[in-house]
Amino acid sequence: TGDLGRWLPDGNIEYLGRIDDQIKIRGYRIELGEIENVLNQSGLVNKAVVLAKGDNGNKRLVGYVVPKETFDKQEIQSYLGTKLPEYMVPALWVELDYLPITANGKINRKALPDFGATALIAGYVAPRTASEALMAEIWQEVLEVDKIGIEDNFFELGGHSMLALRLVSVIRKKFGLELPISDVFVFPTIANLTRQLESKNKLTSQLLLPIKITGNKMPLYIICGAGGTVFKFIDFVKLLDPEQPVYGLQQPSDSKDLEGFPDTIEGIAELYLKEILKQNPHGPYALTGHCLGGNIAFEMAIQLKKTGKKIAMLGMFDASTIEEEEIIPATFNNYYHIPSIIKNSVSAVSLKMKFETYLLRKHPKQALLYKVEKVKSIIGVTESTPEDIELESFNKASEVFETAIRSYKMKYYEDEILVFYAKEHYYFIDRDKRILYKRISISDDTKNSWKRYAKSVKIYEIDGEHSTIFDPRYALGLAKILQKQLDNAHIGVD
Repeated sequence: TGDLGRWLPDGNIEYLGRIDDQIKIRGYRIELGEIENVLNQSGLVNKAVVLAKGDNGNKRLVGYVVPKETFDKQEIQSYLGTKLPEYMVPALWVELDYLPITANGKINRKALPDFGATALIAGYVAPRTASEALMAEIWQEVLEVDKIGIEDNFFELGGHSMLALRLVSVIRKKFGLELPISDVFVFPTIANLTRQLESKNKLTSQLLLPIKITGNKMPLYIICGAGGTVFKFIDFVKLLDPEQPVYGLQQPSDSKDLEGFPDTIEGIAELYLKEILKQNPHGPYALTGHCLGGNIAFEMAIQLKKTGKKIAMLGMFDASTIEEEEIIPATFNNYYHIPSIIKNSVSAVSLKMKFETYLLRKHPKQALLYKVEKVKSIIGVTESTPEDIELESFNKASEVFETAIRSYKMKYYEDEILVFYAKEHYYFIDRDKRILYKRISISDDTKNSWKRYAKSVKIYEIDGEHSTIFDPRYALGLAKILQKQLDNAHIGVD
C-alpha cells in the first residue's frame, strides 16, 4: 500500500506515515507532507505541494504554490523558518495558477513542471551581459539546474564545498581567469561573482574568510584543520547567537599558493595572526580550532600573549597535543596489518590525525573518497568524483601540515583552555584496496593530555564524529556551550 508501519511487541501495528512521502536529503529524513501541512496553514497560499527534485546525490526541496495573492518567496520562507528546521525549508519555488490533478481528484505530482525547466521560479533575474550569461551556464552545469537567475544564491540552490571546488575549476577553464574558492563564499550570486571576476580585485586575504560579519558580540575565530575549509562551519554558525560574528582561517585553496605557505605550526600561527590583526588590531580575541587547527590556535594564543594582547577564550574542537614520541611508525604495513597495535594505540586522536595526513599524502584519491563517503549524507554527495576536485592542492596541504606536526614542540599556556571531544572516532582499514573505518574509543589519557600544557582545562564530550561535530544534527549542544563560554568571556574582559 505504500504505508509505513512498525509492528509493536504487543502485536499492534503503529502507523508511521507514507513511504513515498519520506525522503532523505543531506542526511536528514524529511516528511514532505509535514512541510505541505505547515505551508497550507500559513494563510499565504491556496494550495501547495513540496517535492524532492534532482538525482540522489543532489536532491533539493522544491515548493509548488498557488498563492492567495502576490507570491512572496521571502515571506513564505520566513514563515516556514519559524515552524520548521532550516533543512526542511525549500530554497526553490515555483508559482502556479493551479495544481494539476488526476482523474480521481488528487494532486498529480508527476505532472508538476520541473523546477529547472520552468520560467516560473520566483525572483528570476535574467543575465544582462555576456559574462553573466556564461557564468549562468556554468552554474547550471555544476548545479544541474536548467534556469538560474543572476541574483540566486549558490548555496541556496544546493551548492556545497565539493560543488564549489568544481565550480571554480570550470570557471577557470571557460573564462581563462584565476578565481579563489573564497570568492564563491563571499560573492555567492552570479551578479556579484561575475563583477568580482571582471574587476580582478581579489580579496585582500584568501586566509581569513568572513562566515558571519554582523553582530555586536566579540568575534569568534575558527581555524581549519589540514585540508579543511570554512564551508564546514557555515551551518554550525547559524546555531550560534544572531549577534555573534564569526570568521574562519584556512590554508590557500590553490596549490600554487601553497608553495610559499609556512610548514611549521609557529609560521602558520604567525601568518594567521597577521590577517586577524589587520582586521581586528585591538582585540580581545576568541580563538578556536578544529583538529590540527586547534594546535594552531594554541600557538596563536601563546604568540598573542607575548605581545600583551588579551585572549578572552581559547577552544579546541577534537584536537590533541602533539607529542615528540611516535607510538608506531607511519607506514603502510603498520597501519593496515597490525590489528593488536591498532586496538591498543590508535585511540589517540593525535595518531588518527597523523594517519589522516599520511593517507592524504600517500593516497589522495582514496582519502578523498573516504572523506566524501564520511560526509556525503551532510553535503548531499552519493557519487565520489575526485577528478572534479583539485587533488594537487590536497596533496600539497597534507605535506605542509605533516611537516608542521613533526617539528612542533609543545609549550605551556598560562590560562584556561576549553577542549571539546567528539563521542565517536574511527580508525582505517584496508580491505581489497578500499578505505574503510571502524569505531574506536578515546582514552582518558588523550582527553586529559592538554592538562600538561595549560593552567586550567575544561573538557566537554560532544555529539557526532570527528568530521560531523559541526553538522546541525549533532551540533546544537556544542553551539549552546560555546556561546555561553563566549558570552561569559566577553563579560570577563569588559
